[in-house]
Amino acid sequence: MLDKTFPTNDCSMCIESPKFVECYRHPNIEIISYVEVMNVEGEAGKFKITLVKKPRYVSEDKCTGCTTCVEYCPVEVPAPFNQGFSPNKAIHMYFAQAIPLVTYIDEDCLYLRERKCRICEQVCRNAAIDFAQKPKLIEIKVGAVILAPGLEPYDPAITREYGYGRIQNVVTSLEYERILCATGPYEGEIRRASDLRHPHTIAWIHCVGSRRLTPGNNSYCSAVCCTYTQKQVILTKEHDPEAECVIFHNDIRSYGKDFERFYQRAAAYPGVRFIRCHPSIIGEDDSKNVIVRYATGDNGVKEDRFDMVVLSVGLNPLSDADELAGKFGIELDTHGFCKTNPFNPIKTTRPGIFVSGVFQGPKDIPESVVMASAAGATCGELLGYRRGKLATERVYPLERDVRREDPKVGVFVCHCGTNIGRVVDILSVVECARSLPNVVHVEEQLFSCSSDSNKRIAEVIEKKGLNRVIVAACTPRTHKSLFQETLQACGLNKYLFEMANIRDQDSWVHGNDPKAATEKAKDLVRMAVARAELLRPLKEKKIPINRRALVMGGGRHECRLRAGKSGV
Repeated sequence: MLDKTFPTNDCSMCIESPKFVECYRHPNIEIISYVEVMNVEGEAGKFKITLVKKPRYVSEDKCTGCTTCVEYCPVEVPAPFNQGFSPNKAIHMYFAQAIPLVTYIDEDCLYLRERKCRICEQVCRNAAIDFAQKPKLIEIKVGAVILAPGLEPYDPAITREYGYGRIQNVVTSLEYERILCATGPYEGEIRRASDLRHPHTIAWIHCVGSRRLTPGNNSYCSAVCCTYTQKQVILTKEHDPEAECVIFHNDIRSYGKDFERFYQRAAAYPGVRFIRCHPSIIGEDDSKNVIVRYATGDNGVKEDRFDMVVLSVGLNPLSDADELAGKFGIELDTHGFCKTNPFNPIKTTRPGIFVSGVFQGPKDIPESVVMASAAGATCGELLGYRRGKLATERVYPLERDVRREDPKVGVFVCHCGTNIGRVVDILSVVECARSLPNVVHVEEQLFSCSSDSNKRIAEVIEKKGLNRVIVAACTPRTHKSLFQETLQACGLNKYLFEMANIRDQDSWVHGNDPKAATEKAKDLVRMAVARAELLRPLKEKKIPINRRALVMGGGRHECRLRAGKSGV
């Protein structure tokens, strides 16, 4: 798995993070970060790929992710992950859940530019700073390639009609996404850049850069803008129930499972209006409010002032897609996305090279996930003759026998960004957990599913001898196996883990009643602790399948008919 820069997972952070960590831990998956492809040779089943690993000037083997170097670095630059709204340092982690969780030094470093400073080298306790690093060539041999390089958001500064870059309170949807996020520039509070005031009237403009034939725009629909706008409207109303939200659109294209219901949910909020028109941003007033002019069906042309305007930008192919296609010997379509087989959209024009996600064209997360599964299955079909021959079995340390030990319960309460922390009083839940019997350790975490949080859980297990672990976070459906694996790596039976779902079963369903949600979270944690005390190590058994019987059903009615004829 190659990573050109660093992985980013924004609104889906809490969903995708365990997948990143699971990949990073997997014995048969190697993640090579901060690399670029230099050359591709060979054919399906036997490719040779030459990579250039760029110097991060930090040793991945020695760095522990303590960020002491970041604290002492004197160079402040706009944070690229937060879209420049907050400061960053010349040495930093790209974002809080990066894999691997290691810092890197960018081109703003004083030593790289002017050969002075090197403070980070002096304060690093692990001697991880290495300014002697050079670009390194790596050759790998693979049987198949899946290309998933992503895309680029449309840049509204190309056209001057939206005032982007000139009017401070006009932002893109990606910038607004970072504003909404708990790890964003305002720690999850919605503020506008001009005066850091909370905006109460916000407008969204759809199809910015899409569905237009004018120069600088794209003729295609970017597929996701309508739905992510509705998500942002819902989150805005949850932050400020009195907010006035206006969505200017061509039409609403929320196709997909339950997406129409999602649109109806957004439209049902009081103070939310959907207006079908092409608006124009004509300037700003003395209060830095944005002036929007638009046509109505009944009342002619109107002008409204908004505290903030969000441009729902479309999706562009990569700017260097031509270069990437040339290296891999594949073709692009007329828009610059990867050209694929009409009967199999996973296959590119070169055998053995497949595509997944938005490199094939604009699409949303569910469709990208399905496409990734299809790409994996297609690779498996091509390389089936090698199945199991290169696999490494995962090895865990000897399991600790805790049957005669008194329960020692550790509780880790997750903020889940703002998903939980915005509604539930986490500190109150932590204090409640501390008072419960047999609980020897309690702490809060921003994202329990991140690699650094899992590392912290492992450290506490070792240090305090925990023999029961509880994580109060989101759904066990997607996260339970990740934490169970953390226990196994520490020599504990994985069935000594319990999860309290204080997101799906609490903060999401009681978002308008923080007090009740907090009390329910305490109850859920209390029940989890009571159950954890009764947990016992379990062993999994392999049971052979009786291959002498085969049952083929034609549906419920046929089964009833056959049962009746046989007299059963």
